[in-house]
Amino acid sequence: MTNPLFDLTGKVAVVTGAGRGIGEGMAKVLADAGANVVCASRSTDQIDRVAEEINASNTGGRAIALATDVTKEEDMEALAQRAVDEFGQLDIWVNNAGGSLVSAPLIELDEAEWDKTLATNLTSVFYGVRAACKHLGEGSSIINTSSMAGQDPFPGSGHYSAAKAGVLMLTKTLAHELGPKTRVNAILPGFVPTETVKEALSMTDEDFIGFEDQLGLPAGRLGTPTDIGALTLYLAAPASEWVTGQCLRIGGTP
Repeated sequence: MTNPLFDLTGKVAVVTGAGRGIGEGMAKVLADAGANVVCASRSTDQIDRVAEEINASNTGGRAIALATDVTKEEDMEALAQRAVDEFGQLDIWVNNAGGSLVSAPLIELDEAEWDKTLATNLTSVFYGVRAACKHLGEGSSIINTSSMAGQDPFPGSGHYSAAKAGVLMLTKTLAHELGPKTRVNAILPGFVPTETVKEALSMTDEDFIGFEDQLGLPAGRLGTPTDIGALTLYLAAPASEWVTGQCLRIGGTP
């Protein structure tokens, strides 16, 4: 029997960037806890696969997929509406989509890449919250994926860090503006070797062997999408009813 503090049976969640990596882990953990999940991403084949795997598991809630460009407000509006049309309500909104594959000093960064990074990582959160809040009810939860890069400088990724720092302030501000009906929190993942990370760093699986030692992680291992999904579950569930406006680091290190 699921502990009621972590039971999402009957709840409806939207997860952006759910086609792989951290977003996939989030969607699957929420579904395992009983939530019906709308998986969103621009890559239809990826979110179709994730939704099919959730439905095939028969362990919790159902899942559907909807192709979504998080940089378009009309797409986010349609995403929220689809959740309500399919499942009758909306309780949990996870702004997870984001990232940047470009590394460059800020003074050399192409302006178009700056605009793209802010649109994908920061403006998308603004659009997502506006769309979700038209449907979210009492006791609802918004969870934003930021990054440790939003607090710590990473030369070559200043554009990404600036966007993720913006997510932190949006989170704190929204917690005040939307409470007590809706709680708003942010997750700051540490090093999780997803396909996106491998692509951005031009690394392979072999490159990550012993990498936790290079990073000096007290936890003794790198992160997984399920690790991030577990924190997402906590922030979405009754267990965190008294938690809002928090930006929680999860990276195997203090």
